[in-house]
Amino acid sequence: MGLFSIFDPIQILNKRIERFSTSKHCPEELRSFYKKIDVTSDTPIKQCQITAIDFETTGLDLEKDQILSIGGIDISRSAIQFNTTFHYYIKNRENVIKKESAVINQITPELLANGKDISVAIYELLEKISGKIILVHCSYIECGFIRKILKLRKKDPLPFLVLDTMEIERKLNKANPNIDVRLSSIRERRKLPEYEAHNALIDSLATAEVFLAQIRDVFKNKSATILPLYKRSL
Repeated sequence: MGLFSIFDPIQILNKRIERFSTSKHCPEELRSFYKKIDVTSDTPIKQCQITAIDFETTGLDLEKDQILSIGGIDISRSAIQFNTTFHYYIKNRENVIKKESAVINQITPELLANGKDISVAIYELLEKISGKIILVHCSYIECGFIRKILKLRKKDPLPFLVLDTMEIERKLNKANPNIDVRLSSIRERRKLPEYEAHNALIDSLATAEVFLAQIRDVFKNKSATILPLYKRSL
């Protein structure tokens, strides 16, 4: 093993995944999801299988709030694959919806009545994304809620590599530490079309579009590879 590989964050993540998957702390039902991430630091982005995901939630408190819906869409060959979309509502206990969140995401109790059980939904999501690269905007939300539902400790690795458009944008604008990194603000600055309503599927698409724009900023005319984007997401 060369000196570079010792400090390669992708190799480090794969080692953590391998160790955790065989440890006593990994729940038996999760072991099959902890697969090696099949990319190296110099893998071209166009060869990566990426899934952009988004959760609509009742709020940002991981202890008190809940997921209302999950949406996602794939990126492959450096293009958004519109035939890969998925979106489903999550069945919640009564009165879980807050008035302020309902105004934003337009999710009502009626939409949740026939939703999926959260444990079923998360395992379906893991089936889609295990071993792949996951794209989110603000990993605290999606990764935090997944960790909570799977009852993982904070130090336990998740079974996927995460790219975060919020952190990528922040690091692209180091000279302006107060820059607004909300998804809508980034899209406005980049002159991307405005989407009217918050929706997990729409926001995953919006995140995917921002990511493709960020790739151009990070690499200019050079070939885009995974490591610079992953390092900016940490």
